[in-house]
Amino acid sequence: MKTIIDESGVAAMFFDLSIIVLVKNGGERLKLLMESLEKQSFSGNFEVIAIDSGSEDESIQILEKYNTKIYEIKPEEFHHSRTRNLGAQKSDGEVLVYLTQDALPINNDLLEKLVKPLKDPDVAVSYGRQIANPESDDVNTFFYSYFYPDERKVLGKTVANNPKKFYIDHIYVSDVCSAIKKDVWKKLRFTDDVPMSEDKDFALKVLKTGYKIVYEPEATVYHSHDYSLCSLFKRRFQDGSAFSNIALEGESGFFGRGFKFVTEEMKFLIRKKKILGIPYALLYNFIHFLGFFLGKYEKYMPGFIKN
Repeated sequence: MKTIIDESGVAAMFFDLSIIVLVKNGGERLKLLMESLEKQSFSGNFEVIAIDSGSEDESIQILEKYNTKIYEIKPEEFHHSRTRNLGAQKSDGEVLVYLTQDALPINNDLLEKLVKPLKDPDVAVSYGRQIANPESDDVNTFFYSYFYPDERKVLGKTVANNPKKFYIDHIYVSDVCSAIKKDVWKKLRFTDDVPMSEDKDFALKVLKTGYKIVYEPEATVYHSHDYSLCSLFKRRFQDGSAFSNIALEGESGFFGRGFKFVTEEMKFLIRKKKILGIPYALLYNFIHFLGFFLGKYEKYMPGFIKN
């Protein structure tokens, strides 16, 4: 922690990193995350800020054990963009690290690897790799291995020229595990009225401003969701709606990319000798793509589909 005396003679504390975690009923997974952060081998110093939106379990008690700055808001006040902005406003770090409460660092060097790309003055944001939880089913294991590859990527201004393609091609742009230079956040902030996919919206603003973004696969966390088919439809419907609000220009190649994904997944299941899993995978993908497609046209959908 750094102590800096300002012009008025007041001492202010500054950290290298501010780790911001949005919390609601985090349970055992939150405890594992906090334990992992305590074991990080990061060479600098960091603070942990938690914004809790009405936990009814032991989340607050868990956070208190780990010297966390806790800010509580009402459940109805939670908003993907505004709550993340609130965490940044409460921070004293030069870099903002966003982690979800269910993202579990795989190694003790996550923070070191995640923020290393930011040493480049042209890089404003870095994103880590998500790997499906070990207990996940084959559908989720493939999804995360496909969209969160082990290849490092550097994105520049040109990819922002086609927002629709950017949204589809760069799913790894995610606040599940990300690092942002605070001075860049101050200039751009998360858009207050974007209800979802605030990470994609922010990334597009960063790129259009002229900064670069790095996807760093050596910074890895376990993170996945085993959705029921109903929950999957609702989530992808929301994603599709966000896509239509954020990605206003360009061509996504949605169907071509979807066909490629399904083809590669079938190959994956065959290699694993999980032939019996193919019918479920096809149904899962159908629900996935249907939800996203209908979500893109949410304003034309009847109420029973939206709800």
